[in-house]
Amino acid sequence: MYEQILVPTDGSQGSAHVALQAIDLAEKYGATVHVLYVVDDSVRTLLPDMGSSGESLDKRGQEAIDRVTKMASVHGVEATGELREGDPADEILAYAAEIEADAIVAGTHGRSGIERRLIGSVAERLVRHATCPVMTVRLPETDVTVEDADHARDLVEDALADEGYTAEVTGAERQLSVWVVDAETDDESLTVYLDPVTQRTSIVSHQ
Repeated sequence: MYEQILVPTDGSQGSAHVALQAIDLAEKYGATVHVLYVVDDSVRTLLPDMGSSGESLDKRGQEAIDRVTKMASVHGVEATGELREGDPADEILAYAAEIEADAIVAGTHGRSGIERRLIGSVAERLVRHATCPVMTVRLPETDVTVEDADHARDLVEDALADEGYTAEVTGAERQLSVWVVDAETDDESLTVYLDPVTQRTSIVSHQ
């Protein structure tokens, strides 16, 4: 059903959450994720007045692409990246056509009212003009995708089951940039480290 999934990214806060939706979809269907960052040409023309250069935009774009492709790799999903310049919506639609995308997963800031009329919505233009299905995901205020301790425990329980463990999760604590989750089997204690962005788990056994 889905072989080529396009996820445009702008590297903003919460974009990892959007990327994970695309990665989850790709993981389910064995699809390839295509990550696209479009340098807005209208922004580039303002750079000299801002005392900046186009290289900074290109660098930011490549970093955003690399972030998503690494996330895909963590989940065992094939991913490729592309950096382009132009009108974001136009470039996304053109790239979707080039790769024959089966779906586009795009973030939206949820603008409404006057702000929406003045600024416009890239996601809305994609929905109106794309020839493939478009999934819109509202961008949260943070790239953290693990919502709370209960969510961390649920993810760890699933990861342990996938690895063949019959274990009871006994506690979860957020420590700086990682969740530390404790679990017990009949004959060993486990500590599971959970990345709050990629949701990757590392299981350590204490026999």
